[in-house]
Amino acid sequence: MRIGLVAAATLALIAAPARADQSATDYRRLYNSLWSAVNEQFYDPHFHGTDWAAVGARYRPRAASVRNDDDFTALAREMLAEIRSSHLSIQRPATSAGNAGIGARTERIGDTAFVAEVAPLSDAWRQGLRPGDRLVAPVAPGLLGTQAPVEVEGCDGARRQLSVRRESAFWPPEHPGLSWRQIRTGQDRRIGYIRITRFDDGAAELIDRAMDALGETNALVIDLRGNSGGNASALRLASYFGPGAESAMVLLARSYLAALGRPVTIADIAAAPRVDRAYTDAAVFAGVSANNGGAALWTETVARRYDRPVFLLIGPETASAAEGFAWYMRLRTDARLVGRTSAGELLSSDRVDIGQGWRVTLPAHGLWGPDGRDYGDQPVPPHVTVNWTRDDLCTGRDPDLAEALRLAEAP
Repeated sequence: MRIGLVAAATLALIAAPARADQSATDYRRLYNSLWSAVNEQFYDPHFHGTDWAAVGARYRPRAASVRNDDDFTALAREMLAEIRSSHLSIQRPATSAGNAGIGARTERIGDTAFVAEVAPLSDAWRQGLRPGDRLVAPVAPGLLGTQAPVEVEGCDGARRQLSVRRESAFWPPEHPGLSWRQIRTGQDRRIGYIRITRFDDGAAELIDRAMDALGETNALVIDLRGNSGGNASALRLASYFGPGAESAMVLLARSYLAALGRPVTIADIAAAPRVDRAYTDAAVFAGVSANNGGAALWTETVARRYDRPVFLLIGPETASAAEGFAWYMRLRTDARLVGRTSAGELLSSDRVDIGQGWRVTLPAHGLWGPDGRDYGDQPVPPHVTVNWTRDDLCTGRDPDLAEALRLAEAP
């Protein structure tokens, strides 16, 4: 279960070695399998208002002319985009080459793309690409291992022509996805910092260790920027800040929504069966399956709540499970959210095999709050908006963190 994989604003895409047997693939059969998987397992029986049967009929003739993996990937992506939803994507076989980018993430400031992060082991780093560089032209994707011409304007204003190898640099994500530290700012004052890049299986244990280490700090900064999601282990962290054990999110699957046959009401949400400590993918799916497609995931009552000021850093790549946590902190605690609006990609997904080595990721559950609101794909706004500049990227200054520290140190 993934309340999570998100397409980041990045030049790094996932790819794999080239596949030689594309001519043996039955693309018409593969198309029918893809359409059927979405038709049967997409969580919303109304497909967000899309006439999925009509979409299938419209794209089916085009599938008959597909001759290779690239064409099928393009067709599948176009068709899936007809449903306006996150967590809906096609995955090629492990032996099929896909397009790859270079090992860098970008940040758009106005209408211009600037390099925001360069993967340390990447060829992009070795060739001299650095944060703050302006991309003179978009970098064209290509096969993994091929060279990409990259023209940039550096922070000094000088232009450089680079040849950078296309690589997959940001997936799988770093592990573990949670780290913490603290700084002592005075004789009796300390500020804690937790950086979380994924809420994965095993995160709950790390969360307990982090909160044990930082429980006596005077303020806490939680950094969710770049967090692509994960699972409901985020609720373990939420338990340290909320009022006590309570329903935090309700997952509803296709079976529940189809049987309901009408819009979800707050009474339906209140009646959802309680599920505790569902901190792994397997535990979440088991909880939903055991309760006919509906489950209310609860926070816990912890031995020692954190009652000091909390500041949550969010941004455009804060997605899915991280957004669920951010929504809880915004609505149920006194935490202050700092940065920019989140990705708006909050759903729970699963991967489905559709044959011949291909898979489709699709939303398996929608998410509702205990207030009855549908939070599916709803972006989280910050309390304090911070706008980045190119100078911030060039100098290495972090204005989000600077603002959080200013607030934390305010009298």
